[in-house]
Parts: sequence; C-alpha cells; structure tokens
Amino acid sequence: MKSKVMMMAVLTMCGCGEMSEDCSFQEHEMVELSFSVPRQSMTRLSGAVSEDAVNDLQIFVFGLDGQLQAYGHSDTDELTLTCSTGDKRVAALVNSPLKEDVTDEASLKRLVSSFSDNSVTDFVMSGLVDAKVTRTESVVVPVNRLVSKIILKSVRNEFELPQHREIEFSVKSVFITNAPKDMGYFAHMAPSGWYNKDVSDMGQIIAQAGTMMYEDLGLKKLPYGEAYEPKTFFYCYPNDLADNAAPTYLVVEAMFGNSLYYYPVDLPAMESNKCYSVSLTVCRPGSDSPDTPVEKTDARFEVSVQPWADNVSVDEVI
Repeated sequence: MKSKVMMMAVLTMCGCGEMSEDCSFQEHEMVELSFSVPRQSMTRLSGAVSEDAVNDLQIFVFGLDGQLQAYGHSDTDELTLTCSTGDKRVAALVNSPLKEDVTDEASLKRLVSSFSDNSVTDFVMSGLVDAKVTRTESVVVPVNRLVSKIILKSVRNEFELPQHREIEFSVKSVFITNAPKDMGYFAHMAPSGWYNKDVSDMGQIIAQAGTMMYEDLGLKKLPYGEAYEPKTFFYCYPNDLADNAAPTYLVVEAMFGNSLYYYPVDLPAMESNKCYSVSLTVCRPGSDSPDTPVEKTDARFEVSVQPWADNVSVDEVI
C-alpha cells in the first residue's frame, strides 16, 4: 500500500505452429493464442505491496458483429485460447471475479465491478481495444486499474490565533467518505450505493471503509509551525460527480486539546487510475462532524492530480 511501483505489463499472443517468412494472412484461419504477462516487465518488491500485481486473467475476443468468439480464464498470469484470424475487439480483465456469462460485447459493457473485489494486492483492471488477429502483427491493449489513489501528503499546523497555538493539536486518523460502492468495467454507470455517506459514527466509518479507506495514525502531535508528512495511501472507486452527486472527501480527524474536530477535503471529479495528492494546512478548529465541510478560514488545502505511474499495458503478439 505504501510502495510506488512502475507498471508495464505485456500480453503476448503467439500463433501456433512454425512461422515461415512467406506465411500469408488468411481470413478466419483458426490459431491458438497464448497469453501471458511477462514477469520481467513488472516491478515486484519482495515483502511489499505490488499495486500492479496480476493474479488472475480473463480474455474476451469479439467479432465485429459484437458476438463472443473466444474466452479464456487463468488464475495465473498466463492462458491459452483458440480463435479465428481477422478484425476483432479484444477485452482483458485482471484480478476480477469470473465473468463466464458474457455472450457479446453489449453484455460485457453491462458488467459492474464492486469495490469489495479489490485488495491492496489485487486491484481490478480492465481494457478493450480493436485488434487485427494475424500470425505476424502485434497490438497493445491498455489495461487500467479501476480504482483511484488518494495520498495525504502533508498536514501543517498554522493556527492563526495566538491562544490556539498554545493548545496541543494531534492528528488522529484519516479516512474517505462518500465513495462509490461499484462502477462499470467499460461503461459509465451510476453507483448502486456509497461508502460512508452521511455517517457520523466512527465505528460505522471504520467498518465500512476497511484498510483501503481508513488509517489510524495514533495521536501524532503537531506543534504550531510544523508539518506532518504521513504520505498515507488510500483507494476508492472514482466519483465523477455525475447527476449532481456530492463529492468524495478525504477527512482528517484531529484532537485540539480535549476536543475532536474534522477537516474534510472535497476531491474534484475523479477518474480511474489517477492519483490525487492532498496537502492540508490547519488554521482554526475544524467541524464537529466528518459530514460538515470546514469554512475557508478554518483550513486551506491543495489537491494535485497526476497519472498513477504508468498504465499497465497488455501486448498481444501473434
């Protein structure tokens, strides 16, 4: 969860049999395709979380009429299937539950992914491209994580009033609220529900958020004029703010003397496979509920958005 890993996975498709120099393309010729994610292209850290781990692979090959022509599944990073040559649409699912009931591209695009299917070692990924299946051409299929990544980069104590500067301020925990419970693999869909929506009870928040959307930081004392840089990572499905949805919040829970306060940072319209880094400057005591935004005079924050390292890539080489 704390490891930053460069990500380049390639998926290879190899035609069966010997390939001679004069081998010509034949429409609808049947070929055996071997798919794999070469380990040498992945950055794997011993004992550390790999955000690009490929533990399960599903491949769907569709004809231009949208009908499924071939499907393969493997609980490793390799699989083999047979399909005909010609123009295709190729989809890949990584670390996803089995989707064996897909019969055409339309049913593929109706698939819904639950956030609970993810873990810090099994992020769900998907990709779909046009491809020409021959014995000699190669195609790259971008495969992106569905989740967004949120980083609390820093919290800084800059209380404005002299009397506030003398009171002990400690960061207690950080968590995500109002995050989608599910999303479409390949098409936009409104979430069926939300994690930590309008919930003020911390017990419920901890139970709903789990380890990917909540972290207890203890009571990290933060004197006036100093900054705390936990660089804590969180993950959730992106909230694109469609249909007037309320934003997703990164919430910092803090003790100010003997009182508990919250600093919710509203995130912009989010996208899958993007990283959102948050820097928070505390100026006054915050709100008394994680659902209540703070006034601009209480805190300042910056949110920067970057691509999440490199996309996973799936290379099909025939």
